[in-house]
Amino acid sequence: MQRRARRLTTVAVGLLTAGALAPGAATAATNVTVALGFRPDVVSAPYYVAQDMGYYKQAGLSVKLNYDKLPNQPQAVADGKKFQFGSASGDTALLGASKGAAVQLVAQQYEQYPVGAMWLAEGGPKITKPADLKGKKIGISVPGSSTDYGLSALLQAGHLKRSDVKVVAIGFAETEALINHQIDVAMTFTDNEPVQARALGHPVHVMRVAAYKNLVSTGVIAGRKLIKANPKLVTAFVKATMRGEKYTLQHPDAALKIALKRLPEVITDKQIATQKEILNARLSYQRPAAGHPVGWSNPKSWPVTLDFLQSIGSIPKKGAPSVHNVFTNTFTDQANVRM
Repeated sequence: MQRRARRLTTVAVGLLTAGALAPGAATAATNVTVALGFRPDVVSAPYYVAQDMGYYKQAGLSVKLNYDKLPNQPQAVADGKKFQFGSASGDTALLGASKGAAVQLVAQQYEQYPVGAMWLAEGGPKITKPADLKGKKIGISVPGSSTDYGLSALLQAGHLKRSDVKVVAIGFAETEALINHQIDVAMTFTDNEPVQARALGHPVHVMRVAAYKNLVSTGVIAGRKLIKANPKLVTAFVKATMRGEKYTLQHPDAALKIALKRLPEVITDKQIATQKEILNARLSYQRPAAGHPVGWSNPKSWPVTLDFLQSIGSIPKKGAPSVHNVFTNTFTDQANVRM
């Protein structure tokens, strides 16, 4: 699954020195570079919190955040030459594994898939269920993106074919295209664009993919090579990041202030209020399952996600990766960060 500022695309971590440190080790910190894949944004608040609250330092890590994009993130993480960790959704991890990238999701950040359909409340079409998408002009970001997969999931839920709708690739201008009536419906990330649309004076209706199909969303992935060679490093990074996740969930206002340090362009009261609403919307997708540590990934969601990707032809049925090789709860269990 991909994202831009709010998209759930890539976070990759480059280990610049060899050797892992156990959390709290009283030796020189291991330098780590985290590539977030886009510009600074409130979506990265848990990483900012882990950095500013000293969680990475306590884990023996010196973390630098990088915003360069990665053209093939799962393979880059699997290779382990420059990047050792990445933030990717379950569908991205499965797609990467199906193409030979030996990666595993080692911590879940989003417990629900934050993609859905959005249409104008005033002057927009009348839609109450997925079947009502028939005949509509629907915008996705790019083919093969999370918004594209989200559309396929809703079409399946409505027993519709791709030919029943008109699909338009509109890049990352969903809100603008909708407001200008270039499309009837925008497939988008429902923890961001609906907030932005309302801030512009255009209230919208939303239909979440998660209400119809339980797909695995964004989490931290690592190369299986690194997992085998350096499990202490994996545990250290997962624990520190999940501590940042926990703090953000428990103290969203404080986490927002930490994130805003990276967003000097957000200065007016209205801009700050919008960012606060976006962060709160994001966090509604990230609350951990009851009785499980922060970062736990639901094993039942993985076969659903694999079956879905096979049903739309993204992963062949023959030679498909085993879900048990693509995710593990070992490191979140060891980190044991609890709400």
